[in-house]
Amino acid sequence: MRRSTSITLVCGLFLLSSLPAAAQSTPNPAMTTPDQVAWQFFIQVNSRAGGSNALFETWASDTDTFKPTPQFPTTATPMALREPVVPALGRQALQRGGRLLPAIPPGRGFLEESRRNKESFDFIVQNNLFKVSGLRAAFGKTIVFPVAAMEVKANWKLVTEIPGFSGGRVTLADVPNVYHVNTGSDGKQYAFVSMHIISKAVPNWTWATFEHKFNPARCDIIGCRDSFGAQTSPVLPDSSAEQGYPDCVKTAPLNAMLAAANIDPVFSNYCLKGSQTDFTDDTGLDIRLGNSVTEDGFVPQSSCITCHGRAAWDNTGSATTQAGFDDNGAPLGPIQPNWYFSFAGQPPIFEGMPGLTQVATSADFVWSIPFCAIDDTQNPIPPSSCAGK
Repeated sequence: MRRSTSITLVCGLFLLSSLPAAAQSTPNPAMTTPDQVAWQFFIQVNSRAGGSNALFETWASDTDTFKPTPQFPTTATPMALREPVVPALGRQALQRGGRLLPAIPPGRGFLEESRRNKESFDFIVQNNLFKVSGLRAAFGKTIVFPVAAMEVKANWKLVTEIPGFSGGRVTLADVPNVYHVNTGSDGKQYAFVSMHIISKAVPNWTWATFEHKFNPARCDIIGCRDSFGAQTSPVLPDSSAEQGYPDCVKTAPLNAMLAAANIDPVFSNYCLKGSQTDFTDDTGLDIRLGNSVTEDGFVPQSSCITCHGRAAWDNTGSATTQAGFDDNGAPLGPIQPNWYFSFAGQPPIFEGMPGLTQVATSADFVWSIPFCAIDDTQNPIPPSSCAGK
């Protein structure tokens, strides 16, 4: 009897769903070859989308999502940029804890935006997770985004500041030839310097961060690791680098992927700093992944999956922490039961046992939900804390 084979497309990856596991060399590529999958997602979100836009720039921003009547954009909208969240909130948290921190050096000039694809946008809107009343109604429920959901956080810098930022390795005239450039809502030209990409291809999402090859601190502190796309991996941190690291020369398989893609050639100038699939390694060491721009000043304490594992709200619809920071800084390692439950002594064995009281609801690793939800319990409704920035 002839056996049929079905093919399922999940987030741009072809999976042979009916073949036995032994016949598949990588039955779960998002977990077994995360660096290769990270590059596949990078190419997907940055594919050409008309004009000067990459695909992710046609997706819904926080401003599009968190308002009284959310609408997924039908055309690309200008970048609604804001100050990076982690450096500001992290410093506030540590200062509350009594740590004396030097002032942030002037002229850093990084701005960021978050965008999500339609699957992610629809899930938030259809479940009323864009407003406080919806969060209150969903308190205590399990929130699980669809497999096709993807979100990005992109960081930008004024084009005029790039020559100095790169340590003189690129001239002002050459910026558009080396960087992806687009126009902000303020009418100014910005160069794309880094990006986080997450995908719900696995239950705890996939995590990857990319930086432009000329970012001077690209491999500082935790190094750069790309087992698929970089000829040299790992690149260890070098405190004497100051003006940057050598180019992340691409492997033949990655060059072939880039050549076959409908993508602007400037994207070959970006490097995978690393990907993350778990909270700890097989020796129990906390896994760290942080971007020199997005987590500026907090790379040693950065774990994408742990930080987002604290994305939650309480029964009032308010975020339970500031971007995962408490007065002792940012956590590393596995999610802790006391982030979500109140109990005496050791935590009970499983949820629902006596003595376990839920104090927070997980946003399924998506910080924008508790951070940006509009407070529709007020009249008039104030704008989202993420709007217009």
